[in-house]
Amino acid sequence: MPISQSSLDAKRRVLEAPDDASALLASAWPPRTRADLGRLPATLRRAATLPDAVDIRHRAWLWRLMQVVTVFKKRAARYGKTATWSMTAPNGQEILFPLGEPGAVAFKAMADEYGQDYEKALIEYVVTRLGPGDVFIDVGAHVGYISAFAATTGASVFAIELQRELIPLIEQLATLNAFDTLRPLHAGASGRAGLGAIPRINASPGAGFTSANRSITSDDPRSIADDFVPMITLDDAFGRDRLWPSMVKIDAEGHEIAVIDGAHRIIEHGTTTFAVEFHPHLVGL
Repeated sequence: MPISQSSLDAKRRVLEAPDDASALLASAWPPRTRADLGRLPATLRRAATLPDAVDIRHRAWLWRLMQVVTVFKKRAARYGKTATWSMTAPNGQEILFPLGEPGAVAFKAMADEYGQDYEKALIEYVVTRLGPGDVFIDVGAHVGYISAFAATTGASVFAIELQRELIPLIEQLATLNAFDTLRPLHAGASGRAGLGAIPRINASPGAGFTSANRSITSDDPRSIADDFVPMITLDDAFGRDRLWPSMVKIDAEGHEIAVIDGAHRIIEHGTTTFAVEFHPHLVGL
């Protein structure tokens, strides 16, 4: 994805009006890397010395900076001692995966059967088509395995997962590896937006929003056997300029056709690559 016009305009204003504090601040926000974040204090100090600096605005920017740094520190403290296992990305980067939950342990046991070759073809397909500025959507992210490899390319990653027990694992994954633009979304993708009922199940490989599971769920909010999850369409959530996906990976345990049905506008645009894991034994059950 190319640099946005607004970012280019902000950088141009700084060159044209180096004494304009507003232009300087606009060119530095939002930070896109931790290096950008590290440069912000110096930028703020410089802005404070310029003729049109407004003290209250300067304090507001400083507060935003402090909040972002605090969030990173809190997450690191929360997950820093988590037991991990690792895989190596095609670019040589080591990826740490947390092992603090049964779902993660079960996933590792499955991956260990293949070693470094687990999902190798899909990983290579994904990482060779992504780079900084791209948006990658992982529908059915599970523990965030494919999302993590996508994040090593510098792409912004949205990991969509129905099972709420797995969301903390994806958050830990992002924190342990400083994947600051890998964002877990506790939601499901489908052909229409709404609220979906799924059974409360142990988080494990292969468990999820399958047709067979849906047949024993209830729409009764008093049911303690079911969870309710926001359902989105890819068109509604990502079908606009800054969020337009470069690639979508779908592994929805039999719900793939419905996910695609919610992405007509994205498909018709013709600029998004789809990688779909197809489960013919589950479709139509």
